[in-house]
Amino acid sequence: MIKSLFIARCAFAGVAALALAGCGGKEESAPAPQPQEGIQTDAPAPDEVPAEEGRAGDNSDLTKISSQAAAAEQAKGVFTRARNGDPEAVFLARCQYCHIELGPGTITIARRLGPEEALLANRTDLTGDYVKTVVRRGLNTMPPMTRVEVSDDELDLIAQYLTRNNSEAAE
Repeated sequence: MIKSLFIARCAFAGVAALALAGCGGKEESAPAPQPQEGIQTDAPAPDEVPAEEGRAGDNSDLTKISSQAAAAEQAKGVFTRARNGDPEAVFLARCQYCHIELGPGTITIARRLGPEEALLANRTDLTGDYVKTVVRRGLNTMPPMTRVEVSDDELDLIAQYLTRNNSEAAE
């Protein structure tokens, strides 16, 4: 029995070797293209974008962008604005990845509360304490964010931005 298994395995190995040998010579693939040095783009470095250049027009809301690439393109200069203390820019820099239209956070909120409540930037019922608690402790699929991820100063600006539509929170 052991001898027949050994012969069968050797026969299989021999057939496999013959099959591989019959495949022909080794094909050569084209070399991968190498990045060209010295190519310059017209886009300025992120820190060179003037603060006002990244702002969307009056009729545009950056949180209603359906693709991450489109959001990144429209939000040029957002990090410069965020460093300058612009509450909207801090929200965009720290939260838009999940909380833009069709972002995972927006989809989760829409499932729980309905599509009219899904975009955080359009909500009128948020309070500063609620925003800060959810960011620090997490809620459902949103993980808690540490002070390394979002500083206390940034969190204050995010809460200020998200409560701007709530007249009761302003009092």
